[in-house]
Amino acid sequence: MRQLYGELDVVIEIKKGKLRWLVHVERMSEERVVKRLYQNTPEGSRSVGRPRLRWRDDVREDLRRMGVTNWRIRAHRRDDWKWS
Repeated sequence: MRQLYGELDVVIEIKKGKLRWLVHVERMSEERVVKRLYQNTPEGSRSVGRPRLRWRDDVREDLRRMGVTNWRIRAHRRDDWKWS
């Protein structure tokens, strides 16, 4: 998508929001329900066919494409993790 007349690029803003939420969840204490759900791996079998992507997989792919490494360590250091 292109910027048109100074409007924000929607795709970039959505990805920034996902990364902000990821860092927020990473900084949460282990007892928080959201953190436990994020870290949880469901048991059981999936239906036949291509597996659906999880939110976590999508965000990790964004990080990989951006070349972000050691994101968990950097997330806990607020000065290292700045998104404009």
